[in-house]
Amino acid sequence: ETMPTAELNNIIITVGIVQLCCDLLANRYVFAHDSYQRSLGALSRAKFKFDKLKEQEEQGKLTGEKQLKKLQRAKDELSEMSANVAKIHTSPNIFTSVAFIILYRILGIEYSGKVIALLPFVPWKFIRKLTMRGIDIDSLELEGNEVIDPRQACSFIFVYILTTLSVKFFVHRAIGVMPPKGADGGLLSMLDAPQNQKVLKQFGLDNETLYKED
Repeated sequence: ETMPTAELNNIIITVGIVQLCCDLLANRYVFAHDSYQRSLGALSRAKFKFDKLKEQEEQGKLTGEKQLKKLQRAKDELSEMSANVAKIHTSPNIFTSVAFIILYRILGIEYSGKVIALLPFVPWKFIRKLTMRGIDIDSLELEGNEVIDPRQACSFIFVYILTTLSVKFFVHRAIGVMPPKGADGGLLSMLDAPQNQKVLKQFGLDNETLYKED
């Protein structure tokens, strides 16, 4: 079975603490401000207005050109408000990404060449290129237990990736502030804003081009 070590626990705890600190700082200095709450309120009102007009259009109540233009303005306003909220979420996301890049560099140096854990199986060859990356084959030992099969050894980088995909994710879901629906597309939500669409069109791009599947 997998043999956890003190190093493994340290990595898991460190990743969790760093993500917790990033979320708490973002909550305190970004999402607790009145400007963010106003942006959320504006987005909620724009969505309500657009949904109401969209429902009327589906019922055939919006037929005149003036009314259709009103619907388009409501759609543009919703896109603009969604982009504003998405923009506010961008700064904390960038800060967190930089923090984890620094953390990766620090931990990578500290645990370079060490066996952090043993996998309960021998992974496929192409996966071993990741799980055993940077391991010193001549010193495969984990808390006094020799590795029976060196191919089961697990390096720092593999543990770090799994930890950021699990611990980091769940801590953020529990503590962090998630963007509301419509503003959760990140950069794509920001590009949907009418002003940004005008800039994209100057470069020969539009929504259909960005979302086009290969």
